[in-house]
Amino acid sequence: ERLLPVCRINDFQIADVLNPKAKRTARFLSGILNFVHFRELRRETYLELQLNYKSVMEKNQQLEMANREAALKLEKLNTVPVEHQEEVRQLTDNVRELEQLLRQDFHRKQVAVNEVTSQKKSDIAERTRKLNDLKVIMADLKEEQEQKKSKIVESPEELKNYKEAMKETVKKIKKSKQEIMEKYESYRDIVEVLPPCQ
Repeated sequence: ERLLPVCRINDFQIADVLNPKAKRTARFLSGILNFVHFRELRRETYLELQLNYKSVMEKNQQLEMANREAALKLEKLNTVPVEHQEEVRQLTDNVRELEQLLRQDFHRKQVAVNEVTSQKKSDIAERTRKLNDLKVIMADLKEEQEQKKSKIVESPEELKNYKEAMKETVKKIKKSKQEIMEKYESYRDIVEVLPPCQ
């Protein structure tokens, strides 16, 4: 019941034994022989796979053993010997303290840098404002200078008239001075002619 279906013989009956027929018997035997050949071929493959599996399992066991040994060695290396535990603890504390000092120092320097940067920015802003003010003043002065230049260029006649008026004024002053000197001389002569008082 189990062999024949494996041989792909699904229509076998008791009548095939009691009253066998050549074609059916040949087909049944052919199926059984095919199965036997197939089984032999697969058996070789199975045995080969079994050997490979055994080899792989042995290698796996070796690797697991090596892995356990390596883990034990690593644990041993990571475990500080008793005689060095105090030294390691001291070194660890020193490292932590140094890290804390470095962080504090970095924070102080960072704050100082930020303050200097802020002050520099403020100074730059102030200088920029003063520079802008100076630019405005320079622009105003240039405009005023241009206005004065235009006045000088446009009023040479006024300057000439002013000079002429000054010359006339000087002449008048000189003339007045001359008249005064002449009157003084005349008065002096008159005084000298008068008889002295007794």
